[in-house]
Amino acid sequence: MEYDLDYINKWIETDTFANKLLRKSNLTETQLKDYVAYVWNKDSVTYEKLGEKRGITKQAVSDNIRLAKENIDRAVATILLGIYANIVPVEISDILIELLALSKKAKEGEEEDFLEIRKEMLKLIKKI
Repeated sequence: MEYDLDYINKWIETDTFANKLLRKSNLTETQLKDYVAYVWNKDSVTYEKLGEKRGITKQAVSDNIRLAKENIDRAVATILLGIYANIVPVEISDILIELLALSKKAKEGEEEDFLEIRKEMLKLIKKI
C-alpha cells in the first residue's frame, strides 16, 4: 500500500480537515480509516489486504467502506436537497462544485499536488 495505516492514522490525528470530517459527519474513525485507505490506494489494495493489515475480516472492511459511502451519499443528497429547496445559497453550491473538482484533481495528482490542492480545499471550506 502506498498510504499505509500509520500514515492514515497520523493524517486523522493531525489534519484539520479530517478532524472536521469526523466531528461533523456520521463516520466513525474506523470507517474513515478503511474508506480513506481504500480510496487512496484503490489501484494497489483489496479488502483482503486491508483486513490483513488491521487484523479483521474482509467482510468487516467491506462493511466499514459501505457504511462510509452511505454516509457520504447521504451528505451529498442533503446538500443537493438544500440547494434545490433554496435553503443553501447558490454561492455555496458553487464552492461545493469547486471542492468536488479539486478532490478529483487531488486523487489524480501526485503527492505534492495533493497537498497544494488540500490547502485550496481548506480555504474554500473556511468560506462556507
